[in-house]
Amino acid sequence: MTDLVVKVLAKRREAEGIASFELGRADGGPLPAFSAGSHVDVHVPGGLVRQYSLCNDAGERHRYRMAVLRDPQTRGGSAGLHDSVNEGDLLTISEPRNHFPLVHAKRTVLLAGGIGITPLLCMAQRLHAIDADFELHYCTRSAARTAFREEIAAAPFAQRVHFHFDDGDATQKLDLPKALGARDAGTHLYVCGPTGFIQHVTQTAQGLGWPPAQVHLEYFGAAPQD
Repeated sequence: MTDLVVKVLAKRREAEGIASFELGRADGGPLPAFSAGSHVDVHVPGGLVRQYSLCNDAGERHRYRMAVLRDPQTRGGSAGLHDSVNEGDLLTISEPRNHFPLVHAKRTVLLAGGIGITPLLCMAQRLHAIDADFELHYCTRSAARTAFREEIAAAPFAQRVHFHFDDGDATQKLDLPKALGARDAGTHLYVCGPTGFIQHVTQTAQGLGWPPAQVHLEYFGAAPQD
């Protein structure tokens, strides 16, 4: 797969500890197409390679956008992007790959934990574009740690999104069995986030009788590559 050299068109603080990076071709030309759930390998300063999901509309060809949590346990990847990469810099990335694709379903439930919102936001945009039945549950520690909160609240699919904050009152916290609903052959679940969050969702779904083929998952911390 061919690597791409892209320019950082914008770097923004999206939430506490989270920065987004908008990438485009330096000559303004179109980027390779991608589908909802795709990620790119990013060559981070210091010689590391890390994988980050694309969180912009998959119909866009002029930019890729990714959001990066500054991990306190970082081995250099997220810190390198937060501290050393700025608007105007050049980065080497791979072409997009998709190991977490959407499948056609009568209904889709998206469950995001923290920075796991990145591929699911792209999925929500795609599902809205094709007028599909879906809802997104977005769980974070607090409103201050919720990336893209204002953008999502202003999106045309905002009524399909439910925010759940750990520090909020009990009435707004995630009721997972209710969110999953009754097991149905036409519904698919997608979950992305920390290991504990994914285990909670998958174990609950299993306990409710959901078959593994209808539960799709991706950990936001991909394995590092040399």
